[in-house]
Amino acid sequence: MRMCDRGVQMLVTTVGAFAAFSLMTIAVGTDYWLYSRGVCRTKSTSDNDTSRKNEEVMTHSGLWRTCCLEGTFRGVCKKIDHFPEDADYEQDTAEYLLRAVRASSIFPILSVGLLFFGGLCVAASEFYKSKHNVILSAGIFFVSAGLSNIIGIIVYISANAGDPGQSDSKKSYSYGWSFYFGALSFIIAEMVGVIAVHMYIEKHRQIRARSHSELLKKSAFTRLPPYSVRSSWEHCKHCKTNRSVGALLAREEDFG
Repeated sequence: MRMCDRGVQMLVTTVGAFAAFSLMTIAVGTDYWLYSRGVCRTKSTSDNDTSRKNEEVMTHSGLWRTCCLEGTFRGVCKKIDHFPEDADYEQDTAEYLLRAVRASSIFPILSVGLLFFGGLCVAASEFYKSKHNVILSAGIFFVSAGLSNIIGIIVYISANAGDPGQSDSKKSYSYGWSFYFGALSFIIAEMVGVIAVHMYIEKHRQIRARSHSELLKKSAFTRLPPYSVRSSWEHCKHCKTNRSVGALLAREEDFG
Protein backbone atom coordinates (compact mmCIF):
# COMPACT_ATOMS: atom_id res chain seq x y z
CA MET A 1 0.00 0.00 0.00
CA ARG A 2 2.82 2.37 0.85
CA MET A 3 4.59 1.58 -2.42
CA CYS A 4 1.35 2.41 -4.26
CA ASP A 5 1.01 5.69 -2.35
CA ARG A 6 4.60 6.60 -3.15
CA GLY A 7 4.02 5.82 -6.82
CA VAL A 8 0.97 8.08 -6.92
CA GLN A 9 2.85 10.85 -5.13
CA MET A 10 5.75 10.53 -7.54
CA LEU A 11 3.39 10.69 -10.52
CA VAL A 12 1.66 13.79 -9.15
CA THR A 13 5.05 15.39 -8.44
CA THR A 14 6.34 14.71 -11.96
CA VAL A 15 3.20 15.97 -13.71
CA GLY A 16 2.98 18.98 -11.41
CA ALA A 17 6.64 19.88 -11.98
CA PHE A 18 6.15 19.84 -15.75
CA ALA A 19 2.90 21.81 -15.52
CA ALA A 20 4.32 24.49 -13.20
CA PHE A 21 7.40 25.02 -15.37
CA SER A 22 5.37 25.12 -18.60
CA LEU A 23 2.77 27.55 -17.25
CA MET A 24 5.37 29.94 -15.85
CA THR A 25 7.46 29.83 -19.03
CA ILE A 26 4.41 30.64 -21.14
CA ALA A 27 3.39 33.43 -18.76
CA VAL A 28 6.82 35.08 -18.87
CA GLY A 29 7.07 34.79 -22.65
CA THR A 30 3.62 36.14 -23.58
CA ASP A 31 2.12 39.64 -23.56
CA TYR A 32 -1.31 39.00 -22.07
CA TRP A 33 -0.80 39.86 -18.43
CA LEU A 34 -2.96 42.97 -18.50
CA TYR A 35 -5.76 44.42 -20.63
CA SER A 36 -6.17 48.17 -20.22
CA ARG A 37 -7.11 51.34 -22.02
CA GLY A 38 -3.97 53.26 -22.78
CA VAL A 39 -2.23 55.52 -25.23
CA CYS A 40 -0.30 54.16 -28.16
CA ARG A 41 2.50 56.69 -28.53
CA THR A 42 4.37 56.45 -31.80
CA LYS A 43 6.85 58.62 -33.57
CA SER A 44 6.55 59.39 -37.25
CA THR A 45 8.80 61.60 -39.30
CA SER A 46 7.49 63.80 -42.08
CA ASP A 47 9.13 66.90 -43.57
CA ASN A 48 11.99 66.59 -41.03
CA ASP A 49 9.52 67.14 -38.21
CA THR A 50 8.75 64.57 -35.50
CA SER A 51 5.11 64.36 -34.54
CA ARG A 52 3.67 62.25 -31.76
CA LYS A 53 0.22 60.82 -32.15
CA ASN A 54 -1.61 59.90 -28.98
CA GLU A 55 -4.59 57.59 -29.36
CA GLU A 56 -6.39 56.07 -26.39
CA VAL A 57 -7.20 52.46 -27.27
CA MET A 58 -7.49 49.03 -25.68
CA THR A 59 -4.08 47.44 -25.16
CA HIS A 60 -2.67 44.21 -23.83
CA SER A 61 0.71 44.09 -22.15
CA GLY A 62 3.19 41.62 -20.72
CA LEU A 63 6.31 42.02 -18.66
CA TRP A 64 8.21 43.95 -21.33
CA ARG A 65 5.87 44.98 -24.17
CA THR A 66 2.54 46.70 -24.76
CA CYS A 67 0.50 45.94 -27.88
CA CYS A 68 -2.46 47.83 -29.33
CA LEU A 69 -5.67 45.88 -29.89
CA GLU A 70 -7.55 48.54 -31.84
CA GLY A 71 -7.15 51.84 -33.59
CA THR A 72 -4.67 52.97 -36.18
CA PHE A 73 -1.78 51.03 -34.66
CA ARG A 74 -3.62 47.78 -34.10
CA GLY A 75 -1.16 44.89 -33.68
CA VAL A 76 1.79 47.23 -33.11
CA CYS A 77 3.85 46.45 -30.01
CA LYS A 78 6.35 48.63 -28.21
CA LYS A 79 8.67 48.28 -25.28
CA ILE A 80 7.27 49.45 -21.95
CA ASP A 81 8.91 52.60 -20.72
CA HIS A 82 9.04 52.25 -16.95
CA PHE A 83 10.98 55.50 -16.49
CA PRO A 84 9.26 58.19 -18.59
CA GLU A 85 10.85 61.60 -18.72
CA ASP A 86 7.71 63.40 -17.57
CA ALA A 87 7.25 61.20 -14.47
CA ASP A 88 7.40 63.06 -11.18
CA TYR A 89 9.44 60.91 -8.82
CA GLU A 90 12.86 60.92 -7.29
CA GLN A 91 15.41 58.17 -7.72
CA ASP A 92 15.67 57.48 -4.00
CA THR A 93 11.96 56.87 -3.45
CA ALA A 94 10.12 53.58 -3.06
CA GLU A 95 8.38 54.18 -6.38
CA TYR A 96 11.70 54.22 -8.21
CA LEU A 97 12.70 50.94 -6.55
CA LEU A 98 9.34 49.41 -7.46
CA ARG A 99 9.73 50.50 -11.07
CA ALA A 100 13.27 49.10 -11.18
CA VAL A 101 12.14 45.70 -9.88
CA ARG A 102 9.16 45.72 -12.23
CA ALA A 103 11.34 46.63 -15.22
CA SER A 104 13.86 43.87 -14.54
CA SER A 105 11.18 41.20 -13.93
CA ILE A 106 13.80 39.45 -11.82
CA PHE A 107 11.34 37.44 -9.71
CA PRO A 108 9.35 35.81 -12.57
CA ILE A 109 12.60 34.93 -14.35
CA LEU A 110 14.07 33.55 -11.12
CA SER A 111 10.92 31.47 -10.62
CA VAL A 112 11.35 29.89 -14.07
CA GLY A 113 14.96 29.00 -13.27
CA LEU A 114 14.09 27.47 -9.90
CA LEU A 115 11.26 25.45 -11.47
CA PHE A 116 13.69 24.13 -14.07
CA PHE A 117 16.19 22.95 -11.45
CA GLY A 118 13.38 21.51 -9.35
CA GLY A 119 12.19 19.48 -12.34
CA LEU A 120 15.73 18.18 -12.87
CA CYS A 121 15.85 17.04 -9.23
CA VAL A 122 12.50 15.25 -9.61
CA ALA A 123 13.80 13.42 -12.67
CA ALA A 124 17.09 12.60 -10.92
CA SER A 125 15.25 11.15 -7.93
CA GLU A 126 13.91 8.38 -10.20
CA PHE A 127 17.42 7.35 -11.22
CA TYR A 128 19.03 7.79 -7.78
CA LYS A 129 16.36 6.36 -5.50
CA SER A 130 18.87 5.60 -2.74
CA LYS A 131 19.81 9.29 -2.45
CA HIS A 132 16.83 10.75 -0.65
CA ASN A 133 18.28 14.27 -0.45
CA VAL A 134 17.55 14.69 -4.18
CA ILE A 135 13.78 14.75 -3.65
CA LEU A 136 14.28 17.09 -0.70
CA SER A 137 16.23 19.46 -2.96
CA ALA A 138 13.35 19.32 -5.45
CA GLY A 139 10.91 20.35 -2.73
CA ILE A 140 13.11 23.27 -1.68
CA PHE A 141 13.44 24.42 -5.31
CA PHE A 142 9.69 24.34 -5.90
CA VAL A 143 8.80 26.13 -2.67
CA SER A 144 11.40 28.82 -3.46
CA ALA A 145 10.07 29.12 -7.02
CA GLY A 146 6.55 29.63 -5.70
CA LEU A 147 7.69 32.33 -3.29
CA SER A 148 9.63 34.11 -6.04
CA ASN A 149 6.59 33.87 -8.29
CA ILE A 150 4.18 35.38 -5.78
CA ILE A 151 6.61 38.21 -5.02
CA GLY A 152 6.78 38.97 -8.74
CA ILE A 153 2.98 38.95 -8.98
CA ILE A 154 2.67 41.31 -6.01
CA VAL A 155 5.22 43.68 -7.55
CA TYR A 156 3.35 43.57 -10.87
CA ILE A 157 0.01 44.35 -9.24
CA SER A 158 1.54 47.19 -7.21
CA ALA A 159 3.15 48.69 -10.29
CA ASN A 160 -0.14 48.78 -12.21
CA ALA A 161 -1.38 51.70 -10.15
CA GLY A 162 1.30 53.91 -11.67
CA ASP A 163 1.48 52.31 -15.11
CA PRO A 164 2.41 55.10 -17.53
CA GLY A 165 0.68 53.30 -20.38
CA GLN A 166 -2.77 53.67 -18.85
CA SER A 167 -5.09 56.56 -19.44
CA ASP A 168 -4.98 59.27 -16.82
CA SER A 169 -8.69 59.92 -17.07
CA LYS A 170 -9.85 56.34 -16.63
CA LYS A 171 -7.57 53.74 -15.11
CA SER A 172 -9.58 50.64 -16.02
CA TYR A 173 -7.82 47.32 -16.52
CA SER A 174 -8.29 43.58 -16.18
CA TYR A 175 -5.80 40.76 -15.94
CA GLY A 176 -5.28 38.38 -18.82
CA TRP A 177 -4.61 34.69 -19.19
CA SER A 178 -0.83 35.10 -18.93
CA PHE A 179 -1.29 36.54 -15.43
CA TYR A 180 -3.53 33.66 -14.41
CA PHE A 181 -1.06 31.16 -15.85
CA GLY A 182 1.56 32.63 -13.52
CA ALA A 183 -0.82 32.46 -10.55
CA LEU A 184 -1.70 28.84 -11.36
CA SER A 185 1.99 28.01 -11.64
CA PHE A 186 2.47 29.37 -8.11
CA ILE A 187 -0.26 27.09 -6.72
CA ILE A 188 1.07 23.99 -8.48
CA ALA A 189 4.69 24.74 -7.51
CA GLU A 190 3.81 25.04 -3.84
CA MET A 191 1.76 21.84 -3.99
CA VAL A 192 4.61 19.93 -5.65
CA GLY A 193 7.08 21.32 -3.11
CA VAL A 194 4.96 20.19 -0.18
CA ILE A 195 4.50 16.69 -1.66
CA ALA A 196 8.23 16.34 -2.33
CA VAL A 197 9.14 17.34 1.23
CA HIS A 198 6.46 14.98 2.57
CA MET A 199 7.93 12.11 0.52
CA TYR A 200 11.37 12.79 1.97
CA ILE A 201 10.03 12.87 5.53
CA GLU A 202 8.11 9.61 5.08
CA LYS A 203 11.10 7.87 3.54
CA HIS A 204 13.39 9.11 6.30
CA ARG A 205 10.89 7.92 8.90
CA GLN A 206 10.73 4.45 7.33
CA ILE A 207 14.53 4.23 7.28
CA ARG A 208 14.72 5.20 10.96
CA ALA A 209 12.00 2.70 11.90
CA ARG A 210 13.76 -0.06 9.97
CA SER A 211 17.13 0.69 11.55
CA HIS A 212 15.55 0.83 15.01
CA SER A 213 13.90 -2.57 14.45
CA GLU A 214 17.17 -4.09 13.29
CA LEU A 215 18.94 -2.63 16.31
CA LEU A 216 16.37 -4.22 18.66
CA LYS A 217 16.80 -7.58 16.96
CA LYS A 218 20.57 -7.39 17.30
CA SER A 219 20.38 -6.42 20.96
CA ALA A 220 17.93 -9.26 21.71
CA PHE A 221 20.19 -11.75 19.94
CA THR A 222 23.26 -10.62 21.86
CA ARG A 223 21.47 -11.08 25.20
CA LEU A 224 20.90 -14.81 24.56
CA PRO A 225 23.75 -17.14 25.70
CA PRO A 226 25.68 -19.06 23.06
CA TYR A 227 24.29 -22.34 21.80
CA SER A 228 26.97 -24.50 23.50
CA VAL A 229 26.32 -22.87 26.88
CA ARG A 230 22.57 -23.25 26.51
CA SER A 231 22.85 -26.91 25.50
CA SER A 232 25.15 -27.78 28.42
CA TRP A 233 22.89 -25.94 30.83
CA GLU A 234 19.83 -27.80 29.57
CA HIS A 235 21.77 -31.10 29.77
CA CYS A 236 22.78 -30.45 33.39
CA LYS A 237 19.24 -29.51 34.27
CA HIS A 238 18.00 -32.77 32.74
CA CYS A 239 20.63 -34.73 34.74
CA LYS A 240 19.57 -33.09 37.98
CA THR A 241 15.95 -33.95 37.27
CA ASN A 242 16.82 -37.62 36.62
CA ARG A 243 18.85 -37.80 39.83
CA SER A 244 15.97 -36.38 41.83
CA VAL A 245 13.54 -38.90 40.38
CA GLY A 246 16.00 -41.77 41.08
CA ALA A 247 16.43 -40.70 44.70
CA LEU A 248 12.68 -40.60 45.25
CA LEU A 249 12.27 -44.12 43.82
CA ALA A 250 15.05 -45.44 46.06
CA ARG A 251 13.34 -43.98 49.13
CA GLU A 252 10.04 -45.59 48.17
CA GLU A 253 11.74 -48.98 47.82
CA ASP A 254 13.34 -48.61 51.26
CA PHE A 255 10.02 -47.82 52.85
CA GLY A 256 8.40 -50.67 50.96
